[in-house]
Amino acid sequence: MSKSAATTAFGVLLAVVVSTGLVLAHEGSGPPPKDLKFVNDHWTPWDPPEAADGAYIIQKGDTLWDLSGQWLGDPYLWPQVWDENRYILDSHWIYPGDPLVVPGQPQVVPDTGELPESEEPDSEAPDMPYQPPEPEPTPAPVAKIAPLQPVADAHDIYCSGYVDADHDFSELWLAGNEHGDEKLTLGEGDVVYLSQGKNQGLQAGDTFAIHRVRREVMHPASGDRIGEFVRRLGKVRVMLTQENTSTAVIEKSCEDLRASDELVPWYEIPVPMRRSMPAFDRYDAEASGGATGHVVYLADDRVSVAAGHIVQTDLGVAAGVNPGDILTIYRDEDELPRTMVAQAIVLTVEGTTSTVKLTANARETEVGDRVEVEN
Repeated sequence: MSKSAATTAFGVLLAVVVSTGLVLAHEGSGPPPKDLKFVNDHWTPWDPPEAADGAYIIQKGDTLWDLSGQWLGDPYLWPQVWDENRYILDSHWIYPGDPLVVPGQPQVVPDTGELPESEEPDSEAPDMPYQPPEPEPTPAPVAKIAPLQPVADAHDIYCSGYVDADHDFSELWLAGNEHGDEKLTLGEGDVVYLSQGKNQGLQAGDTFAIHRVRREVMHPASGDRIGEFVRRLGKVRVMLTQENTSTAVIEKSCEDLRASDELVPWYEIPVPMRRSMPAFDRYDAEASGGATGHVVYLADDRVSVAAGHIVQTDLGVAAGVNPGDILTIYRDEDELPRTMVAQAIVLTVEGTTSTVKLTANARETEVGDRVEVEN
């Protein structure tokens, strides 16, 4: 993959992640702010503080209008919520994952702004027994929201892979190592030489992801070519540049590396976050109505895999799939109810494919199994 192709792929992924995150603060909003940044495991344009005790964490679908109605009993009091959280620079936009300080209940006074004067007791009125005042009702506690948790680890993200529909081999690759022919496979800490240097724009400190094309991927149902499976293998950092070569060190390796493995610009891939995972019901064979597709590839050419493994599907950006979406894997059984196979969660999304992790299974997953997005 060329540098421009890798950059475009990252732009698509970032656009998908960000597009699922932002939430309108209230009606009448303009365009969303730009220059989002990844803060405390979520995307936001603001500089949110650490969530204090009792803080509310913004959820997808929240608005200041609705939260004001819930907390203060009147949605028109939403400016009071905003006033407590002025790190939000544009009240039209709030973002899931940002904390909100919950304002106290408003004080209600007469229109004059003064308390009514007490009246003189009627001397002719009979003495009445003392009645203690009714206690003020205790405000309902704000429900505590479960914290966001990563649905995968760094190894799942950076040591898996993706299906590239139109792969172009990079012009930058591992050209050799300091041990020469004495060492054919490489790993973390090894010093390597790259195929480009100063004349090609490389600088000390540049980092690159190490990729390797594994095989062509064909669709299990149609037989059409989908693309090539590209394995993510690790990370390398440039230490010194020469005219047309560079000296680098391998900072991360997922398996043995070798000369000719290609290099593309390194970028951070956000790990999807969820507050909880829905239970997998192997007996519930009803369709959800979400987009459907197929399992198209199992890593390392396995015949079948179970929970914890990574697979590729033919549902991508074009099907409206996003990182963090839940998938059901099943098999059609003619006149019988479909057979439930497994549950999975989407890690990364490409144009027409996605990389997903199996989270639960009733039986092993195979290429050709059907997948459906849970709505």
